[in-house]
Amino acid sequence: MRKRHGFTLVELSYVIAVMGLLAAVTIPTYQQLVRRAQADEARAVLQRLAHAELQHRRDHGRYLACGATGEVPTAPTAFPNDAECWKALGVQVDGQVRYRYQVELDGASFTAIAEGDLDADKTTSRFALHGEGLRLEVVRELE
Repeated sequence: MRKRHGFTLVELSYVIAVMGLLAAVTIPTYQQLVRRAQADEARAVLQRLAHAELQHRRDHGRYLACGATGEVPTAPTAFPNDAECWKALGVQVDGQVRYRYQVELDGASFTAIAEGDLDADKTTSRFALHGEGLRLEVVRELE
């Protein structure tokens, strides 16, 4: 009796079909997890900005506006650490960022804003942390 070596074409077809099904299920989930992690960057940096604004007001009696620099990024880019307003606030971000940041003054408070286009489809996500009450407003979080 001959010993069988290897797999039949039908067995290989089943294995490939199962692998394809698993990939079809897991890849979108993985992409969503990656976008959520990228969106967490905006939350973390906005909290740093809010903390810096509160310290600046304590030390100087007023909030400081920092305008947006450049376009909304569609790929990781460097944070403008050398901009005068970020230096005045004492905010530096090491490495690449996926959002454009700014601080707007509104009356007796401020709003720190992060805008990004995570999937480069020209639809931006927007995070706004309002200084009064430190309330976070999110529009299209994973775009």
